[in-house]
Amino acid sequence: MMGSQTPTGTAPGGETVRVRDADGEADAWYLQRQLHHWFGAEYKSGTALQLDLFPIAEWTLADDAEHADDLPLDAHGVIAEHRRGDRAVRVGGGVALLLDAETAADECAAASFDADALVSEPTAFLLVGVVDQAWRGRGLGGALFDRRLDWARDSDAEMAISFGWERRDGATSRPLFESRGFEPVERIDGLYAETERASCPDCGVWPGDGEACRCDATIWASEVQSDD
Repeated sequence: MMGSQTPTGTAPGGETVRVRDADGEADAWYLQRQLHHWFGAEYKSGTALQLDLFPIAEWTLADDAEHADDLPLDAHGVIAEHRRGDRAVRVGGGVALLLDAETAADECAAASFDADALVSEPTAFLLVGVVDQAWRGRGLGGALFDRRLDWARDSDAEMAISFGWERRDGATSRPLFESRGFEPVERIDGLYAETERASCPDCGVWPGDGEACRCDATIWASEVQSDD
């Protein structure tokens, strides 16, 4: 099934930059590489696709398989893509998950508030959204965010939550969340060190060097309104 497309700009010569729904294994592996680059998630091409991405790749596990209970209820990927004629290059992407309330609360385990009072059954969790540095400033980050939020609104979730990266150099995703009606719940100092984030361009941390990201994060939440 081909995903829907949102053109975000057309340049001379027929070049376009668009955001589309992720579709199949190739897109799932691209998103896995982004998780590896930005967070240190394991990446071995063809063998280490994390469970969160299985629905995007259209992979399944038997109900009695090991880790079958760790699969999300559903997942949705989005891809930012630069096209010139018949050639296309992925330049960003994002993932949203549909989690049961217990799993969503576990995601907030590092926080001091009662996560059970925040999450819904189910909960939409915006896992990651990234744009290649050379393609920033073109509205792609916002388009990736909006496409995932639209998917969450079409789900059965009542709440959407996400972690906003607070970089050590002072950069923040706060304007993006606030412009979409999200409320800050709690800022957690050193969150990524607690979760052993093994890759962070801001900290200069990369997988295998034995270090962890020292950046902070803010938990953001918003009620999800259905179009129905």
